[in-house]
Amino acid sequence: QNLVKLGIALGVNSRGGVMSSTRKALDSGASREEIMLLFGASRTAQAHGHEIRVQLDERIVLNPVTAKRFAIQLNNAIRQYESKFGYLGGKTVVQERLEPTPPLQPPSFKSPKGAEKVGLLFRFLEEQKIRPAFERSCEFLDKRLLENRFLLGFEKRTIRERPEESLLEICERMDMPEDYLEDFREDLLEASIVGFGFGEEDGTCIVKAYLEFGARFFRAVKSNPREPDPYLSHLGFKWDAEDNTRKAMATYTCFPNCSCQAMLEKLSGNVYGLEGSSALDMLKGILDLASKRVSQERFLFLDVKEEDNPRASFDINVYGAKLRLKDAYPFLLGVSRHYSIPKERFQNLYEAVKGHILGHVAGGIDRKGRDFFTLYFGE
Repeated sequence: QNLVKLGIALGVNSRGGVMSSTRKALDSGASREEIMLLFGASRTAQAHGHEIRVQLDERIVLNPVTAKRFAIQLNNAIRQYESKFGYLGGKTVVQERLEPTPPLQPPSFKSPKGAEKVGLLFRFLEEQKIRPAFERSCEFLDKRLLENRFLLGFEKRTIRERPEESLLEICERMDMPEDYLEDFREDLLEASIVGFGFGEEDGTCIVKAYLEFGARFFRAVKSNPREPDPYLSHLGFKWDAEDNTRKAMATYTCFPNCSCQAMLEKLSGNVYGLEGSSALDMLKGILDLASKRVSQERFLFLDVKEEDNPRASFDINVYGAKLRLKDAYPFLLGVSRHYSIPKERFQNLYEAVKGHILGHVAGGIDRKGRDFFTLYFGE
């Protein structure tokens, strides 16, 4: 079996030859002007201790600045791979130093029924010893900024005993509509991740339950790595905490391997209209900023629809860029201006959450036909 080997040398002057190990290449010399990438192949099996002899075939000479840029790009490529396919060797290969973020806490709800159901959910998590991924969000509407919102999620397998039955029980206790319980039960078997959320507006609280079908992503990519087909990735079951006859079911269609440019083209035609919108401009700015952090990262793009209402919206996961909200401040300020949010109102929110990681960006037209923009942020 041919094994391609890569050596990295500092200021090596030889042009080829045999490299007995990468370590010898590193020890062979150094200078301030050059960093070399040495390529070769081990063509036969060798079993002489720890020594591997490699015939050098090619070398690339880089100046230190170019080499550092290359290292950053390689770092980003590995992080992109691990974010999609799992950590290499069972552990993180790329470690990035991030300043710690302040802990996130669930907001206080004014709706008595909403607060009651939040309490039921957190007691369930405590009983099951589940530590979910947790994120807050804020939603921009015309002259309104909604903050009493959160989402959490966890792998279904973290519930060790009767996972499906336990999840159905908590959904029933939170008054999920009967017809939704049946659909939830049926789709829960395939789901790998379960999520719950709450969002409050004018004293009305919406309860949300989500199912995510993680295996479908890998099937789509495996079947067509270059241009995977879109697939149903999530289902969202949503109902009013006060009256569960007020309800909506959302479908989330994932477009794997979708470039940022392709996302914007879809949104300019299907959501914001061909005439464009300043909200779309702010989204473009956020995506441009995120793309610079992770090179050729293609963020997960979800197209969102709901039954029997005009919702036409999107959700883009940008966690891989590890952007802080403060990194995107000019664009967030632009969003607040687009929706005519008083500057003091926006600044009060921003100062409280600016250190958190920007996780998802969502927007478009909601079920009431209103233009909205939502930011999700986590630890």
